[in-house]
Amino acid sequence: MSDRHTPGNGPLLLRLYPARYRAAHGEDIAATLAEATEGLSRPDRLREHLDLASHALRLRLRIGATDPAGRMLAGAAPVVLGLLAGFCLWGLVPDVLLLVHRILRHQPHAGPVYLFYSAAANLPWILALTAVAVGRWRLARALGLAGTLLGAGSWVVFGPMTVMILFGQPMFWVVLGAVVLLAPPSLLDRSLRTGWEATAVGLPFAALLVASQSTGLWVYFTGSAVLHVYVSWPLLATAAVLLGHLVAEHRDPYRATGAGLTGLLWLLPGLLDDSRPRMLTTWAAGYLALVAFTVALATAVRTIRRTRAKEPADPA
Repeated sequence: MSDRHTPGNGPLLLRLYPARYRAAHGEDIAATLAEATEGLSRPDRLREHLDLASHALRLRLRIGATDPAGRMLAGAAPVVLGLLAGFCLWGLVPDVLLLVHRILRHQPHAGPVYLFYSAAANLPWILALTAVAVGRWRLARALGLAGTLLGAGSWVVFGPMTVMILFGQPMFWVVLGAVVLLAPPSLLDRSLRTGWEATAVGLPFAALLVASQSTGLWVYFTGSAVLHVYVSWPLLATAAVLLGHLVAEHRDPYRATGAGLTGLLWLLPGLLDDSRPRMLTTWAAGYLALVAFTVALATAVRTIRRTRAKEPADPA
């Protein structure tokens, strides 16, 4: 395979493909990439390279649009993106308001340095949610990559400065970002339903976190109100998305499974941390019971639909 037609980082990206696939299709991929990136600006070229890299990794990991793992990721990605964006929105907006408040009152404040940290860690995922709300998953993936790297990097440099320390470390942030980045684009792109799912999960999450913090319970009970919202809303929202998948006319059991597993993924770091209270185990057991109820409810709804479809039409 020749790399002479591949611009910039193209040769390196092509090596991400499995050797057999690269040997068979490498020339075509290189020519297509060269044509697609010709005359593009740097951000547009980066998006093309990101698409190429994610496609190569999906082939290597066997998570294509027809593979069970790929369809499960497509079911989980909108929920994960919504949760990340909602959490980031809660992290950024109060930081900005607090900084403005302290500046106006001439009180000590961290100034633009802390605001830059907060924006770098949170803004990309907020913008990604805005992108998927209008069906721009390709842009959302690029923003998600930036959010994953900047969020984890800021965490390493500045240390955990939010409630997220209760549930994970930078690696958990990377895992959640990978779910969004590796979900097959053909199952998400130009899909307004997935954008609605992400928005319906993310915006109420942020609003509930802000409301729970503003009640004063944050001060007097060391964050217990925020912690309960941080745990309960993702589980309830995930169950609602799961129900939507299960009662859909053209349902995909793998996508439904991916959506349902998101709740356990959200709890996993806390469950693996021995220092956390038993409350997390209780939440996990409660979520499994909620999933069982959701499956039973969806089965009942489908049964009623089939029964009504078989009923003869009432003659006028």
